Amino acid sequence: MLHPVLQRQLRKLELHVNTAPDAKTWARFLERMDRSYRDNDQDRYLVERSLEVSSEEMRDLTRQLRSALDQVRNLSLTDELTGLRNRRFLNVSMPDEVALVIRKYRMPESEQRMRTDSDILFLMVDLDLFKNVNDTYGHLAGDQVLIQTGKVLIDCSRGTDFVIRWGGEEFLVVERRSSSANLKILAERIRQAVEAYPFEIGNDQPIHLTCSIGAAVFPFLPQWPGLLGWDRVVGLADQGLYAAKRSGRNAWVEILSTDLLSLDEVAAPLDMHLPRLIREGKLKLASNLPPDNVLLQ
Repeated sequence: MLHPVLQRQLRKLELHVNTAPDAKTWARFLERMDRSYRDNDQDRYLVERSLEVSSEEMRDLTRQLRSALDQVRNLSLTDELTGLRNRRFLNVSMPDEVALVIRKYRMPESEQRMRTDSDILFLMVDLDLFKNVNDTYGHLAGDQVLIQTGKVLIDCSRGTDFVIRWGGEEFLVVERRSSSANLKILAERIRQAVEAYPFEIGNDQPIHLTCSIGAAVFPFLPQWPGLLGWDRVVGLADQGLYAAKRSGRNAWVEILSTDLLSLDEVAAPLDMHLPRLIREGKLKLASNLPPDNVLLQ
């Protein structure tokens, strides 16, 4: 049986084995041609197979490279000590989260009922008197406290939330796709969990600490959802944290807006005018402390 390629060429030339004057010579010529085609096919097969192997190796190398890049990227977004996410992760992640919230708040009135769990809750958490841990027990003990604090915050949060190592003994809990009504519940849950937790630092007895929490919600101004950026809302949460510290620690303070706040006042740094804005009823506070016990300055 002659090679299909050779048969095709013969048909094109309208030639047959028996058309040659010397049939035996013609037949040998055809056999040689046939072997040549088959050898060429074998060479072609080997080349193609080599290319297939090379392509598979290339795909494998590409997968390895992509995996390595993903690991590097993940490391760049992770706090080395606690394994929590870091500030850079928040900067990368928040634009998409904020865009989703703003879209929901700008829905037509006919669709407003569908706008549920559209808020982002920011809670800045700081361990009280953490310096005393380092001074008394050493920095290794302090590191253990920070690692365990991260675990406490994760246990207090949902799987979809972000727990960020903000720096030093400060952490930022970001509850996404939530409701502003949940903030007080979450803040008190965290405060109680840290207060009750036995921090193991290698001694016979665990130590106990408390934390202070400042909180604010994005959008801070529901009537103008995109006017105050998420980073400024985090700044307000930070001001709430300072108020909790000044008020005796082991407390949480939330800063909220009211409808009395004007556009001009929003454009100015709110944290510089907090006491006045609160006195004028343009901002308000919520806390686990009695109102008269919350000190802004």
